[in-house]
Amino acid sequence: MREIRCEIRVVILGYVMFTDIGIAEWLTLAVRYGHGVAAVAWLGGSLFHAFALTPLVAAYPQQMGPAMSLIKPAYREMVDISVAVLIVTGLILMFSRIQSSEATIAWAIVVSVKIALALWMFYIVWRRRRATGEEPQSEGFATKMLGYNWLLGLGLIVFMLAGVLREIVESALA
Repeated sequence: MREIRCEIRVVILGYVMFTDIGIAEWLTLAVRYGHGVAAVAWLGGSLFHAFALTPLVAAYPQQMGPAMSLIKPAYREMVDISVAVLIVTGLILMFSRIQSSEATIAWAIVVSVKIALALWMFYIVWRRRRATGEEPQSEGFATKMLGYNWLLGLGLIVFMLAGVLREIVESALA
């Protein structure tokens, strides 16, 4: 697998013909790219929502109300597409890695934690969409654990675990 990465890096630099990379490597690259883009879209959109839109709505509720009614459906669709892409590409990448020699015990532990946190994130989104009416004034522990800020925190942790997985695989290749 390390050879594939080296070849792709060299191709990007322009030293090797694109035909030196097989179709399987191109498909793996496309799946990894799709997984990364979906993660960045969901996490980036969530960060923008939390740190830009939410403060604006709080500061200017009259002006931001009509804008948010337009933004929310688009944001929801982006999250739905991101979740679907993350699930499909994540399964492909996981089963591809399981079949290789780089799937160590450390890799299995980290990927299991990553999957558990991602499932928690999916549940948070599902539960918040099912909620009706306004947020309760006094939130209990369970509500806080399923809140939007937890979604952001979990997303950042899952994103970091992707880097940990990459390091584990690269060290197994060395």
